Amino acid sequence: MGLLSGWRRAKIKKQTVGVSDIRMLKHSLWQAAYLPSPMQEQLVRWSRLLIFDKYWEGCDGLSISNEMQWKVASQAGLMVLAYPDWHFGSTATVLIYPRPYVARETPISLGGSITGIASESMRAGETAYRKPVILNWNDVQLGAIDSNDGSSLVIHEFAHQLDLINGPSADGLPPLPKNVDEKGWWQSMKDELGAARSMVENGHRILIGDYGLSEPSEFFAVASEFYFQEPRMLSRYHPNVFELLRTFYQINLLDYLPE
Repeated sequence: MGLLSGWRRAKIKKQTVGVSDIRMLKHSLWQAAYLPSPMQEQLVRWSRLLIFDKYWEGCDGLSISNEMQWKVASQAGLMVLAYPDWHFGSTATVLIYPRPYVARETPISLGGSITGIASESMRAGETAYRKPVILNWNDVQLGAIDSNDGSSLVIHEFAHQLDLINGPSADGLPPLPKNVDEKGWWQSMKDELGAARSMVENGHRILIGDYGLSEPSEFFAVASEFYFQEPRMLSRYHPNVFELLRTFYQINLLDYLPE
C-alpha cells in the first residue's frame, strides 16, 4: 500500500538534505538535536517519504499543515531508523483530530434481533490492522517537543502498526531481526508483563502504568514510548524490557542523549 510509485520513491530519496530540512526536523522531534548528522539526514529522507506516501486528513475542521506532517513522520521515523525500508506499508491514511475525540463503538449483536447499544468513549488515538492511524494534534505536539514523562501518542500508535506487521491481531510481537529467537523474545516480554502485574498486585508502583499492563500489545506499545521518550528511566526500572526493545529497534538513544 502507499501512494508513491517506485520511481517516485527513489527520486525523493535522492533529494538533497539542506539546512532548512534539518531545522524542520529539530523543530519536529526533540531527540533529533542529539543525533549525529548522518542519522539526521536519514530521518529527513524517511520523513519526506512518509509524508508523500500517505493520505493525510484533518478531522473536526482541522487543516493539515506541513508542521503536523513532519511531527508525526519524524516521531514514527525515529522508531525505524534501523529499518530504512520500512514505511508502514499497511497504513495508507493518517487522520488527525485537533484534540482527544469521542469515538462511537460498533453496535454489538446479542443474538437474534437484539443489538447492544453503541457506546461512546474519549480517545487520544487508535489504529488497527490495515486501518488508518488516528491521532490528535494536542498529544502529537507534546511528544514532539520534549520527553513528556515518557508519553508519545505517535510512537504508541505506530508501535501497534509494527506489532500488526505479522498479522491482523496485535499480540506484542513485532517482526524481529533474523538472528533473534522469536519465541524466546516473545516469552521474555510476556514474563516481564507478568512480573509487572504481580508488583502492582502487591501494592508497588511501577513505571509502566495500568494501561500498559492490560494486554501484551499495550505493554509493547507503552514500553516503546518510554524506550524513545525516557530511555534512561526504562533502562533503570525495566532493564530487561529495555534490552528486549533494544534487540528489536536496533538503536539505543542512550548512546546519544546527555546524562
